[in-house]
Amino acid sequence: MPLFSQRRGVNLAGAEFGETVFPGTLGKEYTFNSETSFRYFAAKSLNLLRVPVRWERLQPALRAPLNTAYLNLLKTNSAWARASNAQIIIDVQNFGRYTSNGQELVIGSSRLSADDLADLWVKLSAEFRNDDGVFAYGLMNEPHDLGFADWRVISQTVMTAIRNTGDRKLILVPGDSWSSAEAWPRANGSNAWINDPANNFAFEAHTYFDSDNSGSYKLSYDQELGRNPSLAQIGPARLKNFADWCQANKVRGFLGEFGVPNSDPRWLTVLDNFLTALDASGMDGLYWAAGEWWGNYPLSIQPAGTFNVDRPQLPVLLRHLGPAAFTTVAATTFDGWIFAPDSLVSGFGRNLPADATVQLTDSTGTKRQAKVLYQSAGQVNYAIPAETALGKLVVEVGGASGVFWLEQSAPSLFAGTQLERPYLTLYGTGFRNAKAVEVKVNGSPVKVLYAGPQNQYAGLDQVNVELPGGVIGQLAVTISADGKMSNQVNVELLM
Repeated sequence: MPLFSQRRGVNLAGAEFGETVFPGTLGKEYTFNSETSFRYFAAKSLNLLRVPVRWERLQPALRAPLNTAYLNLLKTNSAWARASNAQIIIDVQNFGRYTSNGQELVIGSSRLSADDLADLWVKLSAEFRNDDGVFAYGLMNEPHDLGFADWRVISQTVMTAIRNTGDRKLILVPGDSWSSAEAWPRANGSNAWINDPANNFAFEAHTYFDSDNSGSYKLSYDQELGRNPSLAQIGPARLKNFADWCQANKVRGFLGEFGVPNSDPRWLTVLDNFLTALDASGMDGLYWAAGEWWGNYPLSIQPAGTFNVDRPQLPVLLRHLGPAAFTTVAATTFDGWIFAPDSLVSGFGRNLPADATVQLTDSTGTKRQAKVLYQSAGQVNYAIPAETALGKLVVEVGGASGVFWLEQSAPSLFAGTQLERPYLTLYGTGFRNAKAVEVKVNGSPVKVLYAGPQNQYAGLDQVNVELPGGVIGQLAVTISADGKMSNQVNVELLM
C-alpha cells in the first residue's frame, strides 16, 4: 500500500451559527479563523489544516458562479497557510446534502445530482489548481443515508470532472455511512472503486471512540468502559477494518477526523494507542477539532488564553508527528511557539543525526547556524542567534524541519531559583531585550534590581528582585517583559 509521510494536522473549523441561513453573514451565521491559528498549529508541526466550508455559502444556487466574498475568505486561508509553511484541505462539509429555499436535498436524487457536485468542484479547481497552499480536495464530508443513490458512482463522476480540467491535486474520497473506518468494508463493499488517471487520490475515513462512534461522547469514560472493557484499545480495533481494506486494495488511506474529550485523562491513553496504530499504517491524520469559536467544546485543541495555554490532547499528538517534523518549544517549559532572539529553546524530532546542525532561516531569508548546547536522537537544545530577524523562522535539522515565530520579548522561567532573603534570583530566557520587565509575587509587583543576560551560559537570562518584608510560604512568581507574561513558577519561602 502506498504510504504518506505520516503528516499530522487538525480540522481548523469555523463556527456555523445559521445552518439554514444561506449564504449568511460573516461573524453572525458563520466564521473563519484568524492567521494566528494558522501560525500556532504550523509551529506545532500540525501543518495540515482541513478547512470545512459549506456548499450553500460557496455556491448560493446550484450551477451558479461561486460567492466571491466567501471564496476570497478561503483564498485568504490558503495564503495564510503558505505563509506559515502549512497547507489546507478544502472540505465540503455537507454530508451529501444541499439546502435550497429551506429544503434539504439529498445527492443522487432528482433535484441534486452528481453533476451538481461536479460543477462545484470544477469551479473550485479553476481557483485552486495552481495554489501550493492547497494540499487536497475533500469531495464531501461524511455522506450518509443517500437512499437508492450509489456514492461510489457519484464520487467517480466528480473525480472524472476534476481530472478533465487538467487538475492533478490530491483528491480525498470519503466513504458512505459517515465515512466510518469501522464500517468501511460493510458500507462501501470489498473493492476500491476509483479510477484516477492522475493516480493521486486517497480514501478518507473518520473514527471516534465512544460507543456509537459519533464523537459526541455523551457518556463518561467509566460508563463507556462498562460497555467495553477493551476501551483503551478501541482505536486500533476501529482503524483496522479501514487499514486492512486499503492494504488489500493497494490504495492510500487517510484519517480525516478523530478526537477525544479533555474530561478524563484516560481518554488520552485511548488517543495515544490509536495514534500508535495510525503511525504503523503510515497514513496522514487530522485531529477534530480546532478553531477560535469552539469555546469549551471538550474535543477542541484550540489553545486557551491568548494562544499561550496548550490543551491536554496536544502533547499526545506531538508524540506522533511524522519523521519530517521538527518542533521547537521553550527550554524552560517545553511549550510555546513564540520566542525571542538570543534565547534558549529545545527542538524535538525523530532519529536526528548524532552530529546534527541547526540551520535557521529568518524572515529576511538570511541563513545562520544556531549554537547547539545538547543533542540526542530525539532532542536538540540550541540558542537562537541574537542577530536573527523578527518574524517567521524556519529551522532545519537533518532531514526534518519546522517553523516558529520571533518577537522582541518572549519571557519564560525555569523552576530553579536562588533565595537569600530578602533577595530572589530567577532564571529564564527570552527577556534580555525587553524595555520593561515587571515581576509579580502572589500577584503583587516587587522591586526589580536586575533583568538581563546571565552571561555564564548562552541564551540564559536572570532577574533579581527584592522581596518585601513579611512575605512567607508559597510564592507564585511571574515575569512580564514588554507586557508579555511568562509561565508561573512556585517558590517555598520558609522563616
